[in-house]
Amino acid sequence: MKRRMKLLNIFWFCVIGWVLLLIIYFPKKSEFGTIHAPPPIRSEISWNSILVTPTSQWHPNVQFNRSRPDHLPEETGNRKDDADQQKINTKPLQKSAANYTKRPARTLPEDWLEYYSNGRDVVRALWRGNVSSRMLSLRLQRAFQKYVDKNSYRVSYRSPQNKQLDQKQLEKQALLCQLKQHARVRVLDGTEEPFASLGWKHLVPSDHLDKLPGTPFRTCAVVSSAGSILNSLLGKEIDSHDAVLRFNAAPTQGFHKDVGKKTTIRIINSQVLANSEHRFNRSSLYKNITLVGWDPAPYSADLEKWYREPDFDLFTGYEDRRRRSPSQPFYILHPAFIWSLWTMLQTNTEENIQPNPPSTGYIGIAVMMNLCESVDVYEFIPSKRHTTRCHYYEALRDMACTLGAYHPLLYEKLLVRRMSTASIAELSEKGKVTLPGFSKISCPP
Repeated sequence: MKRRMKLLNIFWFCVIGWVLLLIIYFPKKSEFGTIHAPPPIRSEISWNSILVTPTSQWHPNVQFNRSRPDHLPEETGNRKDDADQQKINTKPLQKSAANYTKRPARTLPEDWLEYYSNGRDVVRALWRGNVSSRMLSLRLQRAFQKYVDKNSYRVSYRSPQNKQLDQKQLEKQALLCQLKQHARVRVLDGTEEPFASLGWKHLVPSDHLDKLPGTPFRTCAVVSSAGSILNSLLGKEIDSHDAVLRFNAAPTQGFHKDVGKKTTIRIINSQVLANSEHRFNRSSLYKNITLVGWDPAPYSADLEKWYREPDFDLFTGYEDRRRRSPSQPFYILHPAFIWSLWTMLQTNTEENIQPNPPSTGYIGIAVMMNLCESVDVYEFIPSKRHTTRCHYYEALRDMACTLGAYHPLLYEKLLVRRMSTASIAELSEKGKVTLPGFSKISCPP
């Protein structure tokens, strides 16, 4: 009798323990899933808000021209909106590579469920070059539609009336020629208003970005900040290239064996320039290299409006850096260049993509195709090492960092896959694709 009572007590103790564990570690989820805080520095794959609102449908020839009252705080810029609203559940992660702050354990079950149920299948479909938004988890599909509905940049794209469906499946060479035609790199040169009146003609570098010493580089590496590059042992291979492109605040120290040591060019988003926490003027990450900055502008590429209302104020930091270090090559990408990449992407995608600027990763690939004869891209399309981890130098986990919510990442990766000849084995093992530079692409007149 005593033995039976003892076993019964143990049983109820275990039941109560499990119930308490579930209450403590599993948060209540809204209809749209858990909201996670963004990393302190958003790289090319982290401007991906998963904040979701009720959605509606749109069709291929619908114009994005929704009016919006400018005084609404959530309309001051998508990334600013994300940063403010996503503080709901978690604290920011520390930036130190050697001292990660672990993401709260209670968010991990959702991550891993999403990874095993959708993420792996989508990555493998990317290797084969055959994906669509319908393959995404319901959470990411809702986030996707939220940005379609919001249309913060007032995109007004229309498909050409005479475009046939099979044009969406152009062969590799035709895609490369189209990109070469529409993605010639363009930077602010100080000749357009309001920059001409501000004296930028004498502020910006005298040599164009595509006239850097050593260009065209023979071989170039574009190194994604993705978490899947950890344990890749690709460092020596990356450093063997003539030029290496990195993104935002992605470090090399402490990660040499996987990402290499060499940095030739660093593309930075406007948050790096605007936020003092990124130590732009003090950090060695941004010294003795070529810098390329960018900030989303309206789809109209209205420079006056952009200068008055950038997503983040990159202009003050740029002017200060140019006056402090006039010999350092530092450029700002022209909004028309950014949106031409988006237009080319939408033109070659059957689905309607997010009406938001492309990711820094996709922008970086296009920039390097302007500067190099051959471009090796690492972990933009994830390898078999793919997990839910956003960046190799941070502990944040979210499938949106890889498959997209704010940026049209899924379609960017698919287009890069279609333009490359990488084998599935090479993608699986290295997450590597090779693209020819524009100087090596022969196109019909």
